[in-house]
Amino acid sequence: MGSHKSTRPVVVVEGPDELKRMVDQARAGASMGVDTEFMREKTYRARLCLVQVSTREEIYLIDPLEDHDLGQVATLIADESVQTLVHAGRQDFEIFYERWGAVPANVFDVQLAAGYAGFGASLPYGRLVEAVTGATISKGESYTDWCRRPLTKAQLSYAADDVAYLHVIADVLKDRLRISGRLDWAAQEMAVFETVDLYELDPDEVYKKVSGRGNLSGKQLAVLRAIARWREEVAMKRDIPRGWVIKDQTLIEIARRGPSSVDDLRNLRGMVAKEADRSAPEILEAIDRGRKALPVETSSGPSRSAQARARTLAGLADAIVRSRCDAAGIAPELVSTRGELESLLADVFDGGPEPTRHRMLQGWRAELVGSAVVDLAKGRIAVRSIDKPPYIEEVPLSS
Repeated sequence: MGSHKSTRPVVVVEGPDELKRMVDQARAGASMGVDTEFMREKTYRARLCLVQVSTREEIYLIDPLEDHDLGQVATLIADESVQTLVHAGRQDFEIFYERWGAVPANVFDVQLAAGYAGFGASLPYGRLVEAVTGATISKGESYTDWCRRPLTKAQLSYAADDVAYLHVIADVLKDRLRISGRLDWAAQEMAVFETVDLYELDPDEVYKKVSGRGNLSGKQLAVLRAIARWREEVAMKRDIPRGWVIKDQTLIEIARRGPSSVDDLRNLRGMVAKEADRSAPEILEAIDRGRKALPVETSSGPSRSAQARARTLAGLADAIVRSRCDAAGIAPELVSTRGELESLLADVFDGGPEPTRHRMLQGWRAELVGSAVVDLAKGRIAVRSIDKPPYIEEVPLSS
């Protein structure tokens, strides 16, 4: 597509006049690019180190460690008349929600859009810049300490590049999506960024993110829910990663064994003695709350035979999904995962499925692949090999 090296001026914001100019440009152009640099390896919340904003006229680098009113950026993010351009922007939006309560109102995520425009899903920013604009950017500062001051020229250049190409990439992708009729599809996926549920934490739901919980009973899950909530609140209060309090596998052991004394707790595999000594009363109290609570409802799910059939047929179903996605110019990863395929097939074999349980049976996904997967499971179509792309062909079967 040719090279489009950014030549916009880079402004290191020093006072309110430059912030006002940035806000005025964003509103006048009805769009801005946003990125952040942050550190969170040793903290519960991300420590914001730099905010980058691009308008069509200039690029602004705003230091949150200085006395700048970053609430103005948050206000723009929450303004539906200004489209916020990002690349994989969820974590950036989380920061603005946590600090300023800003829920995005008009988002265009170029990484997500690229998956609908034939560039592949989850494309790193540098590769997307090169694919769309022909420009090459340095990624040498990816793991730098962004909270150390002063920032180097290399850091500032890297940070500016992270927003310098968002407008031109968005313009190209929107044109391609309009031509292919996929702009509405991409917009439906981006709408999730504009819901408060994406950023609002429910302490009673965090147990669902604990790995290894699948084999716990309903009563054990109730204990896990109480313990996971306690851990979340402690990690938040101490501002440390939740795994530094108690690791997931240890939470699972607590839920499974239900220790009732300090000694029982200390003897659990993976339990750090220092944390047991420090928090034993609180942990035992949380365990007791979990025991007294109603068991967490667990779904029995499809029968084992249905699951076995689903695993067997998933490869053929995946071939259908991939061939249809290739023809539509959409990354298959945006349509379904292997787990989603197996879940849908198992429900079909078990007498279902319930459409609301499967995103493949909703909206454009149903039209693109969902109906075909159901037809395959019900024996209404077959798949045969052919010697040209997409190398398979769907064959209708008589009933």
